[in-house]
Amino acid sequence: MDPLKFEFGKKAVTSGTLYGDPGDGGSGGELAFGFVTDENADGNEFLRIPELNSGFLKNDNAGTARIIKLADTTLGVKSVYEGDGSVPVLFKANVPEEGNYLVKVVISAEEDTDGLLFIGRRRLVLKRHFKKGSAFAGVYPANVVPFKPRGKAEVFESRAIDVALVGRGLVLKSIEIKKSGIPCIYIAGDSTLTDQSAVYPYDPAWSYSGWGQMLQYFVGTGMAVSNHAHSGLTTESMRGEGHYAILFDRIKAGDLCLFQFAHNDQKLEHLKAFEGYTQNLKRYIDEIKSRGATPVIVSPLARNTWKGDGSYNDLLEEYAEACRIIAEKENVPYIDLHAYSMDFVVKNGREAARRWYFPSDYTHTNDYGAYMYAGFVYSRMCELGLVRGTTASGTEGSRAEDFVSDWIPPTEPPVITLQVVGSDERDAACEGTGTEKTGETAKRQISIDRPDDILTRAEAFEMVIATVKFFPTNVYNDMFVDVVGHEVYAGSIQCAWQNGIIPASMLNDAERRIYPDRPATLAEFTEILRLGYLSRRPAGRVIESLDTCGLAAGEVLTRKQAAYICGQVTV
Repeated sequence: MDPLKFEFGKKAVTSGTLYGDPGDGGSGGELAFGFVTDENADGNEFLRIPELNSGFLKNDNAGTARIIKLADTTLGVKSVYEGDGSVPVLFKANVPEEGNYLVKVVISAEEDTDGLLFIGRRRLVLKRHFKKGSAFAGVYPANVVPFKPRGKAEVFESRAIDVALVGRGLVLKSIEIKKSGIPCIYIAGDSTLTDQSAVYPYDPAWSYSGWGQMLQYFVGTGMAVSNHAHSGLTTESMRGEGHYAILFDRIKAGDLCLFQFAHNDQKLEHLKAFEGYTQNLKRYIDEIKSRGATPVIVSPLARNTWKGDGSYNDLLEEYAEACRIIAEKENVPYIDLHAYSMDFVVKNGREAARRWYFPSDYTHTNDYGAYMYAGFVYSRMCELGLVRGTTASGTEGSRAEDFVSDWIPPTEPPVITLQVVGSDERDAACEGTGTEKTGETAKRQISIDRPDDILTRAEAFEMVIATVKFFPTNVYNDMFVDVVGHEVYAGSIQCAWQNGIIPASMLNDAERRIYPDRPATLAEFTEILRLGYLSRRPAGRVIESLDTCGLAAGEVLTRKQAAYICGQVTV
């Protein structure tokens, strides 16, 4: 095919040329092209599916700051929202067929600024500082392939390439797209490496990101990345939901396929590390080899999870070991991301490590963390001889350590602001306790059913697990004789056990009973909450100052009272 060329700010393509306008052939036309703003995205359901577009979404809580407004300059097209240069310029162009492409982007700077460029579903390809008056041209790979968005029943025959430029005073000057025969790196996995979306105004600390969407930056122009990872996937559902078939039908000799699972397999009894999980990986390895391509096993990204006693809590150890064993047995490349990420978290400690994870999330990274871990994966790919050539950053075979200091998150991790709720809600929770109003209490809204029922021990664990955002599990290992695996609360008991939040007073029964249906006392509940909170904030003393409705330590509490107490805690 002949290259597609777009020069911006000219008569043919201006800031008013919007994707899907009748004048450019419509959103279904082979040569449809144009900018994406709030004006055309609001009225087009297709443009509101993040996985089929740039991955940038409006922040409905940001007021006018969320509006994409564009203006023509003598150099091209730029975002003109005053006061915030992190509102992106989004351009979208259809291509006539699927496959790999090379996209040449020319950018000019009207002021000194830092800029980021993303291609496709928010895949980073450029990160640099621009000098005022300078111009920059770069060439970046893009993979165009049918895609099945998570939760959708159908496969979308997507034929578009998205370009997103972020940076105050940066001007998108021109774009040229041409077909390429470069090989492909396919990715299969879960939410820790999928292409995550972000809201604008853009803030990398507040943006979920999988490391797979940062890998193209390091790989450079020699290979295109095709990311088919999705949130919630296991080694089983990757195949069962039809995502694997898309990549398997297209992978060929010279291509790579990276597999990283376990975060969701761990929740299912039949996908234990050395059972269903290993069996599924073995099948993937055999199938990719049959295509003449190279399967690569990546051990699961470590969580920032700790116990109340201050020790690191490795919930994925068995799965990482299973990855190592099967890679060795099947003689395929192995990247131990689990060991690297766990070492990073342990060395930095739970509080400092939070800077590389999404706020109040201990599994999923933000853009800083995804970038760092993608850098490690790339460095190991270089060592293993899987990739060659110069990266987009101008390096070749760089060490993983280089990427820890290359993009630094803020010193203090962002926190989620609590909602202030009036004393009426406090009165509703504490009704009948004889305590007086204390004014307004900062708390999160916690929705519960059966609010007036007495809280049981099993429910206490469930509520605290949700409050401090522990990783849930559906597996139960029979540590208590009065809890069996089919009970609905067995997973909560297992999670409480794994995270060390079962009070010592509940572990003294000689017959290994925890009495899950016994009413929980205030003392028991606050101790469970204290241990859970300490696993997240070791220096915090919020638990000691909670409003407990005037209940005595030995009194039992209702579900709405427990929810009210939990609502005063944020992690």
